[in-house]
Amino acid sequence: MIITALHGLAMAIADAVPGVSGGTIGFILGFYDKLIVSLHDLPSRDKAKRIAAIKYLLKLGVGWVTGFVISMLLLKGLFERHVYIMCSAFIGLTLAAIPFMIISEKKDLKGKYQNIVFAVLGAALVVGITLLRNASFMDMNISFVNGLHGFQYLYVFITGFVAIMAMMLPGLSGSTVMLIMGVYIPAIAAAHEALHFHIPAHMILGLLPMGIGLILGVLVSVKGIKTALERHRSETIYCVLGMTLASVYAIAMAPESMKDGPGLAMTLEQGKPNSFNIIAFLIGAVIIVALELVRMRVEKKAETGNGDAPADAPEAVEGTVEGTVEDAAEGMAEDAAAVEEVCPDTETAGESADGSGDGEQA
Repeated sequence: MIITALHGLAMAIADAVPGVSGGTIGFILGFYDKLIVSLHDLPSRDKAKRIAAIKYLLKLGVGWVTGFVISMLLLKGLFERHVYIMCSAFIGLTLAAIPFMIISEKKDLKGKYQNIVFAVLGAALVVGITLLRNASFMDMNISFVNGLHGFQYLYVFITGFVAIMAMMLPGLSGSTVMLIMGVYIPAIAAAHEALHFHIPAHMILGLLPMGIGLILGVLVSVKGIKTALERHRSETIYCVLGMTLASVYAIAMAPESMKDGPGLAMTLEQGKPNSFNIIAFLIGAVIIVALELVRMRVEKKAETGNGDAPADAPEAVEGTVEGTVEDAAEGMAEDAAAVEEVCPDTETAGESADGSGDGEQA
């Protein structure tokens, strides 16, 4: 329960930050496949699968809601006031995650280097989205707090639909898609207002189409992603790696599209307000390394605790059965030998008794 809730919390915090995908966090921490399967089994006709999926998603949801609230109350302020420090930390997290992703998926990557083309395509997609995000013509002037009008309702529906599909896919951030569409900051502002119990009717009316888009996006994307991982896992993993690597560029460029922020992309040149922060970078890298080491240790304990016992148990049982059978056979042989020793005397005695009987009868 606790581990699953922590997974949801980490995923929610990642989802709240442009450039970091909640799907990537799920992929890194090793629960992504289970999440996709659970979402796929949610409408299943198999009652056992449906119940298992509901239980897992409820546990994950508790952590996700907690992480969402924390993100809105704390991360929002940090991201606005210390955007370059936060982005530096996210770059460290992303880069440190890549080696672990390669190790965990080694069997689907090794010897299949022709699929590197999918990594290139994945990287190109993220870079293209980032460039589009910073284009001036994308300014739609969306404001949930002040209310939407006309085409904006359809626009936020499409944004929600596309963003949740990106959020489900490791390597692409749903928040980044929302930034591209100019909906991220208005959505954060609306969520922040809601947490302070300021929820006017026009704000609910504006958020409703985006919520419908999110739900439909989940229903449409889950089956496709599940099929891709089952039938084309190598190609999908290479694509995810390319997208994850290119996310570094997306994160570095993220401040440029924030109207209320500095409006400058990150630079490696030190001494400037928009400089890359090496300390924050190292902190982000250490966090993800620590998470990975914990996950590997937990998996190792689970394997030694549960995996070895069942494997050795049949041999132990077989040995016990064989020993019992052998002991029984030896015991039977000894009894048979004893009977053979006794039988001749018994038969002689029987014959004598018969002879006496015959004599008497005569």
